[in-house]
Amino acid sequence: MRKGVKLLPVTVAEALEMEVFQKCRLLTGESGLQNIILWVNILEILDDLSHIEPGELLITTAHDFNNQSPGNQEGMIELFAAKKLAAVAIQTGHYVQKLPDSFIALAENHSIPIIEIPSDISFKSITKALMNKLVQDAYSEATGTEEKSPGDKLERQAKTMKNLWLQLLNTNNPQDYHLELARFNLEAKEPIVVAIISFSNIKNKTPAGSVEDHLKIIRQADIILIRLLQELHVPFLLGPSERSSTILLQSSQLAGDSMALNLEVIQGVIDNFKTAFPDYSIQAGLSCLHNDITGIKPALGEAKKALHAAELKLVEAEEVLPYKNLGLYRLIMDIKNFETLMCYFNETTAPLLEYDQNSEGALLKTLRQYMKSCSIKKASEKLYVHRHTMKYRLEQVHKLTGLDPLQPDDALQLNIGLFIYRYLQALKMIS
Repeated sequence: MRKGVKLLPVTVAEALEMEVFQKCRLLTGESGLQNIILWVNILEILDDLSHIEPGELLITTAHDFNNQSPGNQEGMIELFAAKKLAAVAIQTGHYVQKLPDSFIALAENHSIPIIEIPSDISFKSITKALMNKLVQDAYSEATGTEEKSPGDKLERQAKTMKNLWLQLLNTNNPQDYHLELARFNLEAKEPIVVAIISFSNIKNKTPAGSVEDHLKIIRQADIILIRLLQELHVPFLLGPSERSSTILLQSSQLAGDSMALNLEVIQGVIDNFKTAFPDYSIQAGLSCLHNDITGIKPALGEAKKALHAAELKLVEAEEVLPYKNLGLYRLIMDIKNFETLMCYFNETTAPLLEYDQNSEGALLKTLRQYMKSCSIKKASEKLYVHRHTMKYRLEQVHKLTGLDPLQPDDALQLNIGLFIYRYLQALKMIS
């Protein structure tokens, strides 16, 4: 039986037996100790939890946790359960001295292991130890086992790249790794972009099947990526992810404002993936161009947001959505307080939505079309209505919201309201 890269060998119980966890303490959740850890996610502040994924060990200092209401803490635990987190590790001694008994009881009820990390243990040491175990090659160098096929060699290369990626993310000086980068023809001071490619089951319209099915797809995608990018002679680095394929691209041709080459390369990757995985829909998020390797963290964040926007269908796009094309969503998606967004929605778009629902009106449709040109004449032509009808509807918008679409400042507020409405609707927070 051919062996490859082991991506899910660690249960929570097995992790707690590792040396790096010896000073840590399990506070609750014994019934979840057999949960499998697929990945490690570090969040300093528990504000934006939209990107946590099944099987993650979430590590946090829980900054601002004490300011959360009991209701918010309960909602947090329910979200962790819904997202099927493997476990949550919280460092005490900095922002949180002691976790509330109510929070621990909620975690117990949902079988979520809560691990207390002492203040003298660094997140980096935990991440490094776990990730080394999560991506270890079955053909251990200690045993001297030889690779049995070209595929094994490529899997070993994928493992080496992923380990380097983690080191780059966990250091304050990525340029210090210039020698390691040079092994893959990468330069520490040359421009980079990051792309994340996701797979969704066409039949079920969900992320690819079971965990085992998805891990198999990612392993196959890793091999395809390495072979293809080597053929294209584009320097690259493969990033670790259990739910998608992540790559960093670098080439002297990437310099400048044009994203044509980036899009061409990623589209070529997607075309190959479509052939290899015909049952899956494939989308990609692409970061902006960053000056050098120190931009790997922000580039990764941009690619994640672009992919998330593509999956929510917030922006009309082909299979690849560049972050720079998000427009106002670049700002809106960075707002972590959903109460702020809901308040803005209630003050701008909500009255128009309520009016349309109660009277079968078309104020929202009218406002959207008007905002595309800020011209009554052009908007009325697009909607096939008389200009007087168009003007009357805009007056109704003014009456209901107190904001005049014909005034630039008010029009801007209304337009932002439309974007927020679309975002909240895509998140299914409103109908």
